[in-house]
Amino acid sequence: MCPCCGTKGLWAAPGQFTQSCKGCGLDFRRHELKGRGAYMVVFPLTLVLILAALKLDEAVRLPALALVTIWPLLVAGTIVTALRWAKAAVLVARVRD
Repeated sequence: MCPCCGTKGLWAAPGQFTQSCKGCGLDFRRHELKGRGAYMVVFPLTLVLILAALKLDEAVRLPALALVTIWPLLVAGTIVTALRWAKAAVLVARVRD
């Protein structure tokens, strides 16, 4: 949802904003979280996921095929969700200032 007018349609792709709001015309590209800002989300989350994978492997010895199937899906979903939350928070903070 657009932070100015509340129109739905903020996302063009799983982790990318649309170019502008269909309702009020707010340019979302100016507020895109890119480069080093994204590292503040991705790096700690990756570290937590690696530690969780090691702990899970220690506790429950899953077959290699299960690990190859489960972890890529879990990591991709977690990273994309975290980036969406971070980008939305940055957008709201920048628009309200």
